[in-house]
Amino acid sequence: MSGLAGRIATVVGCAILAALFAWLNAGETVTLRFGFATLRSVGLPAVVFGAILFGMALLFGVGLRADLKTRRMLRRYREELGKASRAGAKLPEDATD
Repeated sequence: MSGLAGRIATVVGCAILAALFAWLNAGETVTLRFGFATLRSVGLPAVVFGAILFGMALLFGVGLRADLKTRRMLRRYREELGKASRAGAKLPEDATD
């Protein structure tokens, strides 16, 4: 499977695994102690899915700075190439792609 069918199968498989995990652990509860507050009887699936979402948001935040820096560098490089081509400078072979 490749392409769109593979992507759909992956998403459906993950959804089925998440639903199975939630169903098997529906009665399990945990206590969350944050140091300044305590939450009692929180469902285990809610804690696990919350931790996954928190981790995804954290990775997005960490990677955002590097992504913006890369975009800024590429934009500057593209502007320099445009100036050089308008000025009639000879560009290297790999820079014209």
